[in-house]
Amino acid sequence: MFGFGLTLAAVLLAGLGEGPDPQVLPTIPATVERIADNVHTSVTHGWNTNRLVKYQGVLYATARVDNPAATNKWKCSGEFFRREPGGPWTKFASTPDPPYLTLMAPDGCIWEVGPSQYDKAEVFRMTHPLDFSAFETVYCGTSTYMGAGMSPEGNFLIMCAETNDIEAFRPNAIISGFYEQATGKWYTSRLVTPEGRYGYIGILLNGTRALAVMQSAIRDPEANPEPPHYNWRHVRLAQCDDLTKGEWIQKGFLLPKYGFTAISDFIAGPDGNAYLVYRSRAGETFEEAERPGGEKTYIAQIKDDLTTEVYSVPFSNGPMNMFVDSKENLYLLGWEVGELHLWKVDPGEGFEPTKEYRLGGTDKLVRGKIRALHPERFGGEGDGDTAHVFWSHGVDESGEPPASGEPAHHAQLWHAQFNLPVED
Repeated sequence: MFGFGLTLAAVLLAGLGEGPDPQVLPTIPATVERIADNVHTSVTHGWNTNRLVKYQGVLYATARVDNPAATNKWKCSGEFFRREPGGPWTKFASTPDPPYLTLMAPDGCIWEVGPSQYDKAEVFRMTHPLDFSAFETVYCGTSTYMGAGMSPEGNFLIMCAETNDIEAFRPNAIISGFYEQATGKWYTSRLVTPEGRYGYIGILLNGTRALAVMQSAIRDPEANPEPPHYNWRHVRLAQCDDLTKGEWIQKGFLLPKYGFTAISDFIAGPDGNAYLVYRSRAGETFEEAERPGGEKTYIAQIKDDLTTEVYSVPFSNGPMNMFVDSKENLYLLGWEVGELHLWKVDPGEGFEPTKEYRLGGTDKLVRGKIRALHPERFGGEGDGDTAHVFWSHGVDESGEPPASGEPAHHAQLWHAQFNLPVED
């Protein structure tokens, strides 16, 4: 097994007494572009956030921007950007609402989830396809802690915490709002979450069937002694065969007594299963959960019946994204020594890396939380074997990364695309 945090080249050279040399790795050219220069620092907030969709060959991006005159809690409004094939990113429209999740229906209507305060999650929909001047409010969820999904048919699902009671182990619930495109009807359902509030939610929606990964968003002084004591260690899985009936089954997936979980990605795999990429540390005591080296990266294979196979993978690179190419090869993407690297992994061998690549053109970028174009979760189109990702990083008033310990004044939003090495 390869050493944590080392490139494959470093492992091969270690026996020769040499250090890692990224130049010996094959390089995949990447197109790197700044979408926006002055956006709100929360633009890539949770792992469930989405800012990027594709429709009829055009990429669309959304962002929150500071607006002192806004009437919402965040004092933010929204901006829309687009990029024609091979062209630059341009800002072309704005909205008074602060977008958090962007989804694209197959008819060309964008749906936005844009909470205005902590106990609301408004859902806005275009009144006409690709008309960015007119949105209507079609639903209002119960909490900013939520997730949403779009199906290939144009069905829509939002899942929100029932209340913003943040205390650990006070039972809460998830309220689901499902829109069936064929009938124009909304259906609601409820499932109880015994450990407290959940709210960072990823959804795979197909027809009237949904699979959801739900991460806790609780206050627990025992698990996190640092005020305000937020903790995200618990993860539940939920599945509903028919959202018009709203009968959910669920199970606890990660329920350690102490620890922390950071979800990176959630995709539909080529084998019909779903895959969850996450980092976690756990223990029976606070001290055990905090032990050095206790945090590891995992990939969970989630089956239709919510049974799972979990694999520990040899990466300590922080958040990673998973991709599938047209020949069903799987890859992980992450930051490595100041640039983005791509690893081909072998699911038959526990997702061990078999080949590593540098993404050329990413070596001078500032690291941020990477999110991928995911049409299977957020609608719109994919791009074949071309991968698209976006991320943001904070800057000070002069546009430079803030000094250590200093808060960011605003953020920059970035996009990169590259071709997966299908034939390699």
